Amino acid sequence: MKISVIIPTLNEESHIEKTLQSVMKQEGDYEFYVVDGGSNDNTVAIAQRYTRVINSERGRAIQMNAGAQVCNGDILLFLHADTLLPDNAFREIRKRMKADNVVGGSFYIAFDVNNLILRCVSFITRFNFRLFHFGDQGIFVKRNVFETLHGYKEIPIMEDYEFYKRLKGQGKVILLRMPVISSARRFIKKGVIRQLLINKSVVLAYWAGVNIQTIKRFYDDMR
Repeated sequence: MKISVIIPTLNEESHIEKTLQSVMKQEGDYEFYVVDGGSNDNTVAIAQRYTRVINSERGRAIQMNAGAQVCNGDILLFLHADTLLPDNAFREIRKRMKADNVVGGSFYIAFDVNNLILRCVSFITRFNFRLFHFGDQGIFVKRNVFETLHGYKEIPIMEDYEFYKRLKGQGKVILLRMPVISSARRFIKKGVIRQLLINKSVVLAYWAGVNIQTIKRFYDDMR
């Protein structure tokens, strides 16, 4: 199985190189693309040292869909620009995705700082609860299933949560018992507890049917 990795970026010069290096450590047949939404820093220049960069309209969902259109892998893996893959990630994905009823999945998450609360968050994401699956955990999906779902809904926020919810309607969605390492920069900037409250408020607002543009404005204002 060939794996296509799609990494949306916007001003990620501080993180993109380590993420790309974590992809290049993997084994087997794979390809990877950076889909840039108009960075004005060195993101594109750094990424071009490693792979092809696709220019796209800004918006994570838009960028991920644009990347999916140009790749040809059997499995698509959507990876945030500040998230590092564990060793042997591709091997484990291929192993688990061979089952006919498995359509996709994600990893659990760990953070790049030693913080008790974030360690608790990481522990919670080891369980396949609907409330705890987002794009920073690395979402992978069979290509034909992605196409059946018509990709990500091109909304300004919660596109990962919305896609994962639809994915579960297509078959078995698995959680790999190995962590991706995500940057804790937003938690450090805002404060761990405050950022957790913001994150869960966004989810609850989405569940309650609050207008997606209103949720996006709230989230941006609080960043």
